[in-house]
Amino acid sequence: MKSNFLIKCVFIVFYITSVQVYSQNTSIEQVKRVKRAIFIFNIAEQTSYGDTNISSEFIIGVLGKDRTIIDLKSLAEKRQIKNKPVKVVGFSSVKDIENVDIIYTNYNKNFDVDYILNKISGNNTLLITENYPYNSSMINIVNVGNDFQYEINENLMQRNNISALFNLRKNAISSIEKWKQFFQNSENTLAKTKDQLSKAEDSVKLKDEEIQSQKQIISINENKLKAKDQSLVNQKTEIKELISISEFQKKKYSDKLIIEKELEHRILKQIDSLNKQKEQIVLSNSEIEIQQTTLAKQKEDILNEEVKARAISEKLNTQRTVNYLLLILILFALIFGWVLFKNYYSTKRLNNVLKQKNDTIYNQSFTLASKNKELEEFAYITSHDLKEPLATISGLIDLLKDDYKDKLDEDAMTSMDFIDKSSERMRTQIDDLLEYSKLGKSKDKTNVDCNDLLNEITSDIANAITRFNAKIIYQDLPTVSGSKVELRGVFQNLINNAIKFKKVGVSPQVTINYTTFILEEQNKAFWQFEVTDNGIGIAEKHKHKIFSIFQRLHSREEYEGTGIGLSFCKKIVESLGGEIWFESELNKGTTFFFTIPK
Repeated sequence: MKSNFLIKCVFIVFYITSVQVYSQNTSIEQVKRVKRAIFIFNIAEQTSYGDTNISSEFIIGVLGKDRTIIDLKSLAEKRQIKNKPVKVVGFSSVKDIENVDIIYTNYNKNFDVDYILNKISGNNTLLITENYPYNSSMINIVNVGNDFQYEINENLMQRNNISALFNLRKNAISSIEKWKQFFQNSENTLAKTKDQLSKAEDSVKLKDEEIQSQKQIISINENKLKAKDQSLVNQKTEIKELISISEFQKKKYSDKLIIEKELEHRILKQIDSLNKQKEQIVLSNSEIEIQQTTLAKQKEDILNEEVKARAISEKLNTQRTVNYLLLILILFALIFGWVLFKNYYSTKRLNNVLKQKNDTIYNQSFTLASKNKELEEFAYITSHDLKEPLATISGLIDLLKDDYKDKLDEDAMTSMDFIDKSSERMRTQIDDLLEYSKLGKSKDKTNVDCNDLLNEITSDIANAITRFNAKIIYQDLPTVSGSKVELRGVFQNLINNAIKFKKVGVSPQVTINYTTFILEEQNKAFWQFEVTDNGIGIAEKHKHKIFSIFQRLHSREEYEGTGIGLSFCKKIVESLGGEIWFESELNKGTTFFFTIPK
């Protein structure tokens, strides 16, 4: 009880001290805020605005979130400035300031004083700041303790057609030395206040330490009291247990006598029952001996019967096994016969279908052969007939240029050259078309070593390789079956394109590799060749027409050629039973893939 009383007393003392300190600090802060509001009102009264201030209200603006706006509004309900009701408004930023007589802000709100002066310039607005540097504002106030001091920049006020009255100028700090001295006094007062606060904090710490030591003593005493209380409780519990054990033992002794008498009576009854059971056991033993003799005879009879039954069972098992084997053989024979019949019927049906298809293919082959022959003759005749007028045109153009070169102007000669070049290109296209029609018909297939073939190609195009500083990389290529002339055309067209369509300022590099794979659908093995370059690449939108005959992706001024080279490659690869395709990315290069059956 004493310990609880001491704790309560200490807590009450601490609480009263804290409340007194808090209430004292609160009352000081409230007085300071009221004084600031009164100070701003007094400055406003001691300021002259000339004849420009004709508004029915005197408006004070507060810049930034500041509790001063509350104090000013409270004072505005009781006081007027220059016999006008006072209106207090708040602004969150400098750009929002307008239509005010006074604007107030504190240095801790971090607003730039030059920016504020520029905003209110020419608006007859008085700027009152707090704790800003000396002579930076129109009127700058500073708080020390419970009092306020101020300094005036009359030049800034005059620019805004505002002037300070005599009493306001008289009490202002008039020089930077006085301002510094004032701040020095303020700092000294603040230092003394800090010393007093430090001493008060040390006193509070000492009181806290005393309270903690008293709490520890109280805690130790409480633990001792708890231990004594627990000891008393344990003793009371032991006494109760001893009393209950004594009473139980007394009751247990009387109950034992009754139980012993009942047990004695039961034992006598059980002895009589056991004697009777012995007599019955003797009679049962004699009956059992008779039954054992009978069972021995029955066992002998059963053994004899088992021997006979075993012999019969062995015969039956053998017969059953034979029957099962015969049944399985019959089933196999039926299944085998049904499979043979089905295979025979299916084979016969497939043979009939194959025969019909072979007849159809045979007839179609004759038709295709005749049509191919007609197409070859048509291509030959067409190319021959087309070449004659082209030759005539070229001859006439040469004669005109020779006979009339002095009479024709420059435009006419340019047109003649254009016609001559167009005729030449058409003659080249006719020759290419004739060659294209002959592709894929070569039956002269041999084993072609691709390494030797590429050695010949690089030797033939050595001038182009040297001129463009190109590099052709290949090694350990396989030997494939096909026409050497046609395979040469495939490789040479792909290498020439890689060199032709190179990037500006980059030496072309062509790499040739191969892999093998098996196409499960056709059960065929293929060689897959890869021709990779570092050229300009091919746009995705041109992918569908890259292998079409006479299709060009660039103008003749950019790249020469007729646009038939990749069509040659496609027709040759497909005539060999393979495919050709490519993967490309603009400005990074292209890889052409083509397959040839092994």
